[in-house]
Amino acid sequence: MKRLVQSTIGLLLAGLASIASAATVNYTLYISAGSITVNGTGGTTMSAWGYSDVAGTTKVPGPLLTANEGDTVNITVVNNHNINHNFVAQGLTTDATAIAPGGNKVYTINLGSNSAGTYLYSDTLNSNINREMGMYGVLKVKPADGGNTAWTGGPAYTFDRVWVVSEMDKPRWNDVAGAGGTVNTGVYKPNYFLMNGKGGFDAMHDAATTVDGLLGQTALIRIVNAGQQSSSLHFHGNHFKVIKSNGVAQSAPYLEGDVINLPPMSTAEVTYYLNQLGDYPMHVHTAQQETANGVYLNGVATMIIMK
Repeated sequence: MKRLVQSTIGLLLAGLASIASAATVNYTLYISAGSITVNGTGGTTMSAWGYSDVAGTTKVPGPLLTANEGDTVNITVVNNHNINHNFVAQGLTTDATAIAPGGNKVYTINLGSNSAGTYLYSDTLNSNINREMGMYGVLKVKPADGGNTAWTGGPAYTFDRVWVVSEMDKPRWNDVAGAGGTVNTGVYKPNYFLMNGKGGFDAMHDAATTVDGLLGQTALIRIVNAGQQSSSLHFHGNHFKVIKSNGVAQSAPYLEGDVINLPPMSTAEVTYYLNQLGDYPMHVHTAQQETANGVYLNGVATMIIMK
């Protein structure tokens, strides 16, 4: 009986701790037109649309939203653009109705006990044109305790990175849509390929993108394909372990490899163990996607740095 009482009290205290740790998290995203610049050889400035946490600015990808399991997340989306847009968090929200120019809408997400993971949010309207123009971002959900495990009881990590890969067709989509024209969606030949909204020359020097750590550390890399083409990412220096695919936790022993393919609108989480000194590239395995308007290596690429 004593053990039963102690066990019951323990469960109650754990439940209360979980409730106590839950929070209400509020975000406001502003939709507006602007531009995106790819620096370096082959680079350019393109018309873009995006979500931003600062009115009047355009961010591609949109702001990284973060919360813990058990939280209630309220996201107010304000449309400051001149066409319809929407907001859909894949796997979390289902309301795809349009937000008219000048309008706004509040989305409430109640994160359950098994919701830790990486979620793509995007604009699903306008035959993918809105998404191609830059309307996408990531919601990162951590375990209820906010700790560095992929999920409660899941693999541990030292630090994490979010990689959003995408592409843009400047002459046929961005230039036309940015000028208010009608895009021929039957022709899509992207010539700019992005890692976290940057060309490779910038992404290889971006602290939020590079995997930069000490020997013995483990990185959790949250990969999201917000584009319309499949991307195969090739890691150098060591193999990774795939621990989650499209929101589904994988079982140990985890699949290991050095190349992972992500179809459009898919997500994956991998752990990467930093085990040898040196600087190593991470690049996409499709030659065209490694470029900015044909210039190598200004596409989907970054660095892995082990110190």
